[in-house]
Amino acid sequence: MNKLLKAVMLVFVVIICVSFFTPWVNIDAQIPKGISRFIAQDKQISKQASLKTISGFQVPIMVNGPDAKLMIRIIKIFNPSVTDVDKKSWLIWGIPGLAVALFVLILFLGKNKWVNLGIGILGVAIFAGVTFKLLTTNLDKVVLSVSIAPGLWVLLYAYLGIGVISLIGFCRLLFSKHK
Repeated sequence: MNKLLKAVMLVFVVIICVSFFTPWVNIDAQIPKGISRFIAQDKQISKQASLKTISGFQVPIMVNGPDAKLMIRIIKIFNPSVTDVDKKSWLIWGIPGLAVALFVLILFLGKNKWVNLGIGILGVAIFAGVTFKLLTTNLDKVVLSVSIAPGLWVLLYAYLGIGVISLIGFCRLLFSKHK
């Protein structure tokens, strides 16, 4: 992979690391007055959820802290059958680490077309899978209204960029061998 593609990939990695600390979701409590005591099991949840923004960095901290009920409800919107949320939430901190690891892999093994292909497929798959999940999940629940903030979209597009750059590197390596 040439220096320009590596530089562009580095920019995407920096974007991922920065966007990890920017808001990913916005939450607003929408508790109907007449049924609030039946739906909202806890008044604290409605206070916590009122116009709150959450970054990727904050997720495990909130899941394992005083905001645990709120975060678990938000996570269950995306994956209702999830268990051990408190333990699994720490994996989110691996998101920027994965981007750095992919860059280091390209830095040292960028001349291998299969490494480029693997990273390209992974980057595109992360973007496609998460985007599909976000677009097909009903984020307007009775109690909590969740909207995706720009930080998460920027992160996903940066992973797509890493994938596309790696696929370009793969194509360049593939076609340069046939000359």
